[in-house]
Amino acid sequence: MWLQEHLWDGDTRWHDRLMLEITRLHFVVPPFVAFAFWLRRRALFYRFAASMLTLSFAGATTFYLFPAAPPWAASQAGVLGSVTKLTDAHPAVSGVPVQTSGSFSISRLIDPNPYAAIPSLHGGYAFLVFLFLAALAWHTPWRRIVVPLALLYPLLQSFAVVYTGNHYVVDLLIGFVYATAAVLAVDWVWRRRGWPR
Repeated sequence: MWLQEHLWDGDTRWHDRLMLEITRLHFVVPPFVAFAFWLRRRALFYRFAASMLTLSFAGATTFYLFPAAPPWAASQAGVLGSVTKLTDAHPAVSGVPVQTSGSFSISRLIDPNPYAAIPSLHGGYAFLVFLFLAALAWHTPWRRIVVPLALLYPLLQSFAVVYTGNHYVVDLLIGFVYATAAVLAVDWVWRRRGWPR
């Protein structure tokens, strides 16, 4: 609410578009990093992919067991003050895409969670990328440059998803915890199995 009170005036401006572009990086940066690992260091790619899958399944399980509304939905329900869901199509568009009755989707077999708010996978994936890049650079002379630059990604992603009304800060913190747990769990399995790192 505070961010939108200070930065949102009801009309889409350059910084609103920038925040939306940053939220889109969620779909670009993790696959790009995975591809870079695949090209340069296959063992690291497998660990990254396993960590990302672990995080994804843990997140999906939590979405199913604990469906939580994001700020824009809580605002629409009157539980929270004014929060606008900023999207590409129209600044205040919200809701769930409607499927046509003639189409079939496996998703119809499970109770949907239209929000996917806790944990924030925007935060979780971004923090996962940071953890891998920071670990890679930690014992190199590039550490002082790479670690702060890598940290910018989860910080910018976090700011963007809070500003656009999609997550609370606590959703992001839980996403960071899930990402850390996924990395540690996969690392433990890798060490126990003696797989290449």
